[in-house]
Amino acid sequence: MTGPSVWVDATVEALAPLADPGQAAPMRAYMKDVSPFLGIKAPARRSAQRAAWRALPPLTVDEVAGVSRALWRLPQRDYQYAACDLLAQHQRLLPGVFLVDPVESLLTDRPWWDTVDALGSAVITPLVARDPEQVATMWRWLDSGDRWLIRAAIQHQRGLKDRTDLDRLLAMCDRFSSEREFFVAKAIGWALRDVTRWDAPAVQRFVDAHPDLSAVARREAQRGLDRASSVGVG
Repeated sequence: MTGPSVWVDATVEALAPLADPGQAAPMRAYMKDVSPFLGIKAPARRSAQRAAWRALPPLTVDEVAGVSRALWRLPQRDYQYAACDLLAQHQRLLPGVFLVDPVESLLTDRPWWDTVDALGSAVITPLVARDPEQVATMWRWLDSGDRWLIRAAIQHQRGLKDRTDLDRLLAMCDRFSSEREFFVAKAIGWALRDVTRWDAPAVQRFVDAHPDLSAVARREAQRGLDRASSVGVG
């Protein structure tokens, strides 16, 4: 067997025996029936993955793409989580264009906030930070009309702290400031709340300048502003 097949088979062999139907049902319900689950809690799943992957042959960029796609095609959500962990483990190997193919297709295959946000932290944030040409991909996602690509684009700088391109972030939030779609509005709110940790005045100016800001986004931003005020950030 070649590298990708070995990795996929090893992942299935590690996780399938840990399936817990008693956990699977509530996990599926919590994720609004987006897919079935094996029912493995994250610490146990990651421990099993690490043990299974430790002795496997290294992967090329193309093989990382192949393994992630193959895991994503498996029905249980746990394997999509494993794919996100695989991508995070290999992100330093990956070129920026990896966001166009395969990450974009992964974002829109059985999408829900869990995998969209996991892909954000695993590969989207680090790859855009490393390859400025991929900022154009983020703007294209904003224009896509797809709520999950829009959410991923708005959140693509989360975790960068004071390395955030604030003008870019606020311009993206501005474009959807009146958006009532919950997952887009929540992404704006979380992005603004993050900024309050190091530039609360900028968030306050944005909130004041956008009376049409959705209640969901405003509430999250205000939580950050209240916290910043209590600890004297700004």
